[in-house]
Amino acid sequence: MSLPKEPRQLMINLMYLVLTALLAMNVSSEILNAFKIVDKSLVLSSKNITEKNKTVLDEYNKLFENEEIKRNPEKIKKLNDYKPLLEKASQLSLEMTNSLEEYKKLIVERAGGINPGSGLIERPEDLDAATAVMIEHDKKGPEMKSKLEKFIQEIAALVPTDGDKLESIKDKNPAIEKLFPINFDIIEDETNEAKDWAYGNFHMVPAVGAVTILDKYINDVKSSESMVMDNLWGLATGERRNKIIPLPDYALLVSSPNNYLLPGEKYTANVMLGAFNKSSNNLTIRVNGANVAVKDGIATYSTTASGKGEQKITVTGTFIDPNNNQPKTFTQTATYFVGEPQASISLDKMNVFYIGVDNPITFSASGIPASSLSYSAEECTLTKADGVNKYIVRPTGNQGTKAKITLSGKKGDGSSQSFGTFEYRIKRIPDPYPLCANSRGGAVAANALKAQVAVFAKLDNFDFDAKFEVISFDLFYTPKRGESKEAHSNNMYLSGANAKPDVIDIMQSLKPGDRLFIENIKAKGPDGTTRTIGALNYVINS
Repeated sequence: MSLPKEPRQLMINLMYLVLTALLAMNVSSEILNAFKIVDKSLVLSSKNITEKNKTVLDEYNKLFENEEIKRNPEKIKKLNDYKPLLEKASQLSLEMTNSLEEYKKLIVERAGGINPGSGLIERPEDLDAATAVMIEHDKKGPEMKSKLEKFIQEIAALVPTDGDKLESIKDKNPAIEKLFPINFDIIEDETNEAKDWAYGNFHMVPAVGAVTILDKYINDVKSSESMVMDNLWGLATGERRNKIIPLPDYALLVSSPNNYLLPGEKYTANVMLGAFNKSSNNLTIRVNGANVAVKDGIATYSTTASGKGEQKITVTGTFIDPNNNQPKTFTQTATYFVGEPQASISLDKMNVFYIGVDNPITFSASGIPASSLSYSAEECTLTKADGVNKYIVRPTGNQGTKAKITLSGKKGDGSSQSFGTFEYRIKRIPDPYPLCANSRGGAVAANALKAQVAVFAKLDNFDFDAKFEVISFDLFYTPKRGESKEAHSNNMYLSGANAKPDVIDIMQSLKPGDRLFIENIKAKGPDGTTRTIGALNYVINS
């Protein structure tokens, strides 16, 4: 504020500033924290209601895909008639919420904005921010109340006043309005003689408190939207969206986390009465004729697996029906399977092992944890890879021999189990083919060949990352006119610092009409073997 010249007015202004400071000091950190806690709960509640309202619209639209409804023209028509009303309710709620969010934004900005470090209001105790925005400067309080009153009237008016008759929709629906949580009550305060709603809610209220009040109204708006949507859903479909399912009858529920067992392991089953009641104390459970203790409404049955194949237990439950105080008994059969331990080795790429490359495999054994599996190997080595029971195999035997892997493991009772020996053929990597200028021979331009750095060996249609490198070749040059030339290279290069001078000379001599032969090409693979992989014949056409 500007400083007045009159001493009296100056004193009044200074007293106002002192009073404001004292009020700010009186807003304790405990009160501010309480506002923050309440606001956090309101924001979370609003988020949940928003998601629920979105789900209502999504589920309503899915009703049109229901086969039974699609065969009923009357139901389809009714769904189509009510759909715009549900969408209008969502739109009105969104518009009102956006306005309330804008008021929050103005208050937060006047209170210093949001602290980038904490994500909270910079001055939550600020007593002037809400007063300025809602009452004195921006006067948003009366505007907010007017918008809320209009929202209440418009969204309530979407619900017919006479059952599901759309023609009974009027400008107002007081019966629905009364159900909304939105109210404009004012706390009695002698400083608010005019009983002004904005003054009663926002005058000298800390910024964090004003934000909490606004979040409370946002929550009320979304709750009102939810009530209207549920009402319209019921009128459109003839049934409540969230049905209350009566449970006049009862049944026993038997569940087990381990229906497949190995000899020596324990079978565990949870037997409970549905609808489940933890405080139930009138339930008696028998399994195969023997009583099983019931704790917190649940009977836990354990036995040691024996035999093989499917096993059955007979469960009998008796309880007192609270409707007539008479005992009721139900019997149910549960099954579990006792199997023999089995193991397998899955080759992740092929059903053979290739020499010189990583062959990934995976072990598995029913009923045996990964940490309890062990192996031995012949004609190959195994290295642990990333993942449960995953290994890399490198064959050490020759082409045509077989690698053998024997698996064993420890069962739950500590005893050992052998799963047998698995055999796999050992093969060498297929031969690659030579390639130069991205061609395997034929007509080619002189410049295309002159630009080549080397002769390459390529391997197609092979599942492994196996690279071959050309280690030598013979070069024969027959010009259209003049004498022939030949050269030998002990590496892959046709040009550059690593190429032999006589090879470079031939490559730079190429002219249209000449012929070039690259023969006796040898390549070395990851398995260490050297292979003759063929020849390349070129005719220079330009």
